[in-house]
Amino acid sequence: MKHILVAPDSFKGSLSAYKVGEAVASGVKAVFPSAEVDILPMADGGEGTVEALLYANKGKVEEVEVSGPLMERVLAKYGVFDYDGNPHAVIECAESTGLTLVPIEKRNPMRSNSYGFGEQIRDAIAKGYRHLIVTLGGSATNDGGLGMLQALGWKFYDHAGRLLTPEEGNPLLHAYDFSTEDALPELSECTITIASDVMNPFYGPQGAAYVFAGQKGASMEAILELDGHLNRFADLVEQKLVVNIQAISGAGAAGGLGGAFAGCLGADMQSGIEMVLHYTNAEEKMKLADLVFTGEGSLDSQSIYGKVPVGVAKLARKHGKKVIGIAGRIDTDTKLLNEHLDAVFSIQTQCRSLEEAMQPEVTERQIEVTVEQICRLMKSHS
Repeated sequence: MKHILVAPDSFKGSLSAYKVGEAVASGVKAVFPSAEVDILPMADGGEGTVEALLYANKGKVEEVEVSGPLMERVLAKYGVFDYDGNPHAVIECAESTGLTLVPIEKRNPMRSNSYGFGEQIRDAIAKGYRHLIVTLGGSATNDGGLGMLQALGWKFYDHAGRLLTPEEGNPLLHAYDFSTEDALPELSECTITIASDVMNPFYGPQGAAYVFAGQKGASMEAILELDGHLNRFADLVEQKLVVNIQAISGAGAAGGLGGAFAGCLGADMQSGIEMVLHYTNAEEKMKLADLVFTGEGSLDSQSIYGKVPVGVAKLARKHGKKVIGIAGRIDTDTKLLNEHLDAVFSIQTQCRSLEEAMQPEVTERQIEVTVEQICRLMKSHS
């Protein structure tokens, strides 16, 4: 084994993707000390995506003070990097509109808005970035993205023609008309890529309000009201912009932010893992590999739906590479996983409580031991 590619997701709650990679590399080196091990942290468009793109492209972090979900001031970070000679910004909505920013007792999507997310984008544009990647996981909002659009210069009006301000809370509840005349002119120069694997429509039984608003603090009565307002706004957009938001797969992501980006700003919706694989140049690294390791905290039937290990495995198979998955736990039925990965292994070496097993030093050591044993087997059969 001369070249080994290690492309894992994080083991959430335990180790970052890079730390997982380091532990795998340690196990590999115990058996193949002269092997070149390339660590390539991965993510699926959610947590860890910014870090993965910055690591692969030697990027940096920008900070900006913006409005939180309830218009409180928060310090938000986003990443910037060069790719193919072009400056890119990768902006995570959870930094400014995340559910974790709102205390449990104050969670209420009838009040929260995504204005701060728009402020993050506006800051990146002001600093010269025209290639924007946005991730939509973990939002506290269900405003159809109207708050974000307000921050970018869109104006919304109530049924009496009064201009809505972001301080009033969720603008979706009162928006009966809008104007794009004062939208940032630089938006026309931007390409926007959405990293999201959510397929939900904008409204309806599988839409943003019905599926997601409850976990953000909405009552059933509020969910019905929010869904009605999303429906009304989609009709308004179709009438004024001739764009059918409801027909866009993933428009319901992050309380409708997906629809605002794709339908109102012309953004391109992409699978999170495919986007990360692209911007980390994973395919070029894959071509050089003799063996590929990937993994995440839990490898199960859900892993086939846009998760890192299967995304990495599909790319590995494309180039005829063997790919091995490791995880804190695996399903006993691995049939679906083995359609993509050559083999999957749990790292558990003895009976432990979940709390103990997830301690970083325990996870790290168990990865090293498991990978070393895998490599010993491969060496004996080479």
